[in-house]
Amino acid sequence: MDLLLLLHLLILLISQNVAVLGQLDDSWLTLAPSTPSITHFVNDSFIIFCKTVQKDASAKWKDPKGKARENTKGRVHIEKKTGFLALVFEHIALTDKGNWTCEATLTNNNNNEATSLSSTPDAVAVSSEARKSFELLVNQKISFDKTELVQSAGEGRDATVKCSVQGDPRPDVSWLYNGEYINTVNSTKYKKLSDGLFIKYVQQSDAGEYTCRAMRITPTFADSEQITILLRIQHKPHWFDNDTSLVQYAYIGGMVNISCDAMGEPPPSFTWVHEGRAITGRNYRIFYADYGSTLQIHVRNESQLGDYKCKVANQLGMLERVVKLRKGQKPSGPTRFQLLRSFTDGFDLDIRSVKYSNVEENMHTFGYRVQYMSEGDFKHSAGNWSYAKHKDFLLQRGGRFVLDGLDRNTTYLVRAATRNKAGLSDWSTVKIFATLTNFGRKTVMIIIWQTSLIIGLGYTLSEYVKFGAYF
Repeated sequence: MDLLLLLHLLILLISQNVAVLGQLDDSWLTLAPSTPSITHFVNDSFIIFCKTVQKDASAKWKDPKGKARENTKGRVHIEKKTGFLALVFEHIALTDKGNWTCEATLTNNNNNEATSLSSTPDAVAVSSEARKSFELLVNQKISFDKTELVQSAGEGRDATVKCSVQGDPRPDVSWLYNGEYINTVNSTKYKKLSDGLFIKYVQQSDAGEYTCRAMRITPTFADSEQITILLRIQHKPHWFDNDTSLVQYAYIGGMVNISCDAMGEPPPSFTWVHEGRAITGRNYRIFYADYGSTLQIHVRNESQLGDYKCKVANQLGMLERVVKLRKGQKPSGPTRFQLLRSFTDGFDLDIRSVKYSNVEENMHTFGYRVQYMSEGDFKHSAGNWSYAKHKDFLLQRGGRFVLDGLDRNTTYLVRAATRNKAGLSDWSTVKIFATLTNFGRKTVMIIIWQTSLIIGLGYTLSEYVKFGAYF
């Protein structure tokens, strides 16, 4: 009889323990943050906590493959503290996407007051398990990895403008040419590829800027990025201007510039020869640009006259052009150079010269060049006129020429020279003019004194212009 009673009490004890733990359900296990799905970008950092109410609960994190994470260091690791277990992502990767689960086990015995059972040496331990999961959604930011900003294509061939778009979810790509949308649907010329834009039978007119635009819209976010690619069409050189004069003139002691401009892709090389020989010596200077070259000649004697050949070449072809340099007459300088009126942004100038009867018809003056520097620039350059700006004028009746685009309320040093086919005359005397302060109507009275002006660095000017302004 006592044995049957003892067995009955044991069954009652076990059933009460199970009943008490069943009442705990899984509310003693929570996640923080508690949202069922969390979105992050690649390389973001993120931490989530698995919290347990009971101190004697044990917890562990499992990755999307069901593997328990036990490491306490690394890109993805756990951090244990009383009452919670943290899952730490130092740098999120695409491989981290999926369902992460925190599993916890709560072990209870009759010493736990929650069971309301008396303590006996024969107490039975009972455990309860709970789990909470969240879905980690990982997006990769849009990038254009290894996309070259300058690309080339052969003229007359099919080509592809390469654009390597990276992103997860994968974005939709569209194309623009020089800012205008390209319709690739049912087009016979363009076709959108997974790695770029196909262009059929490219011509030089297809050169320009192609914009690769990536865009995506998802239930959780929307973004877009774009990159602009310069497409150059490879072709043999051709002249920029076929109307360039093939005959130029220079006078002994003068300076002349011979230009050679040609377009080619890749950019061509430029080579100069004089009468079949390479050009050397301090009387020559050669300036280069991507699509042009200028030969500057200081003509010391007649041996520097003759034929100058410019050779232009790239791997697709070659061009040659011969410019004949002939002896010309040096023009005489201006016979009049004075100020008629000042403005806030310029000067009205009176420039004149005499037409001499003993000058060859093709050597007559056809215009003027005006050089100018602000007083501050003149002092800063130590009076070096090679730093001056200039403006060229063609000959016109009345001899009035407007030099504009200047700064208001500024003093300028100005000089002039005549121009003909052989070059420039000697420069006139330097004059000093000043722009006005306000836009209001003013009449400017000019008093010109033949005097000597010594400016800051000791440069002597033979004339000085004094202005008296009144309304």
